[in-house]
This record gives sequence, structure tokens and C-alpha cells, in this order.
Amino acid sequence: MDAPPHKKLAADWNPPIPGEAELLAALARSEAELAAGLAVSGDDVIRELDESIARMEAKRAGGAPRRAVTRR
Repeated sequence: MDAPPHKKLAADWNPPIPGEAELLAALARSEAELAAGLAVSGDDVIRELDESIARMEAKRAGGAPRRAVTRR
């Protein structure tokens, strides 16, 4: 479990910067996951989100009641 914000360790403030070898290894793992179908491209995620938003907006425009916002 992460420490609460007021109890963060100094290492949390300045995380170590990965070296070139670590970055290349992470990139290779990501490309392998993508090739194996274990990951999807960001474009696919954005497209699905846009389609979901469009469906929700169409449903709302079709007469679905909006929830009232109560302010105090």
C-alpha cells in the first residue's frame, strides 16, 4: 500500500531515472506484448472511448432523463 501524501519518502520525490538499457528492454517488452495481442494501441482505446461517448450522448439526446444536480 502506498504511503499517504504527508508520509512520502524522499525516494518518492525523485524516482530514479531508468538508463538506456532499461528503456530499450521496456520498449522490447511492450512491442512483444502488442505483437502477441496482450496489449492494444492507444489509438484503439481512444476510438473505443469516442464510440462509447457517442452512444451515451445519443442515448441522452433520445430523451433519457438527466439526473438533477443539487447544490447546497
